[in-house]
Amino acid sequence: MSSEFEPACRRMEWLDPFYKAVWEKAFADAIPISGTFELTPRCNFNCRMCYVHLRPEQIPLQGRELTAEEWLRIAREAKEAGTTWLCITGGEPLMHPEFPVIWRELAQMGFFITLQTNASLIRGDLAKLLEQYPPRAAKITLYGSSDEVYEQVCRVEHGFTRADEGIRTLREMEIPVQLISTVIRQNEADVEKMAFYAFRHGLPWMATGGVKPSARGADSEARKVRVQEKLDEQKRREIRERMQGKPIDIDRKPCTYCKDYRLGYWVMWNGDMRFCSFMNEPKIAVRDMAFADAWRELVRFEEELEFPKECRECEANSVCFKCAGLLEAECGRYDRVSEEFCERVRKFFGEMKEGLK
Repeated sequence: MSSEFEPACRRMEWLDPFYKAVWEKAFADAIPISGTFELTPRCNFNCRMCYVHLRPEQIPLQGRELTAEEWLRIAREAKEAGTTWLCITGGEPLMHPEFPVIWRELAQMGFFITLQTNASLIRGDLAKLLEQYPPRAAKITLYGSSDEVYEQVCRVEHGFTRADEGIRTLREMEIPVQLISTVIRQNEADVEKMAFYAFRHGLPWMATGGVKPSARGADSEARKVRVQEKLDEQKRREIRERMQGKPIDIDRKPCTYCKDYRLGYWVMWNGDMRFCSFMNEPKIAVRDMAFADAWRELVRFEEELEFPKECRECEANSVCFKCAGLLEAECGRYDRVSEEFCERVRKFFGEMKEGLK
């Protein structure tokens, strides 16, 4: 495949030069080098902005959780297809009924595994399991610096105390930990304390306010709790930068802006393969088909995806950054835009044009 754009993997500065060359080769040949297994929609937290979490009674309405045997079959075929990096997530992945079996077998397959968890369940037998089969890294969602903030965000008691205990346990095992914080109105005032918590423990930390509504059936309050004024400020800055020399190429495929394009995939808890966790499509049932066939179908879906006609004809299309996942979360479908979404961008675009006169 010849491409007239720079693939996102080329900008992954954190990669060792050898691994960067590997990713470049994987991109050229469409090898699924990076995968995410979303083991379960279950979670012991009930975060206001979560787009995945389902209550136990909601799960049968949307599918069936894969068994350990099914996950391991997919993993073996994924490895054969070229998957090297694997992220294990959820929901809260440690809540999968067969998590110990899945984790033990995946670890012995030789993947570079990252565990994404809220850390609150890392104790007892689960802690011993991770000590025996340590992940290459752990990404921990940090929602506050106190139990009170966790109660506001995650609607659980003693959330910070339990997460802090899990983080300390991982550090004692010398497992690399990265903290990630999602900022909403309920923890906005606590951001500096979260940053200080990370600094005090010498841990890398990243915060994001990019909260998206759920397209997947979760009872998300994203639209109510996200700090919209801050997001609007960011959107204005992006538009200004685009107008000053970094325009969007509307003729590019939507997926080409994603680092996983032609490289990565996401297997949902019910066995559907997709390229984006925010989307509810495509529904490629890797649970019922060979992994290699599912991967080819996913790449074909990516290649055929186009921006909506309205976007291609809009006067603001050179400054309006969007991807398929954003459109599906905000507008309900990856192939259409809503008036609310467009009105905000057109308004900011008009303000910027007036300011440049």
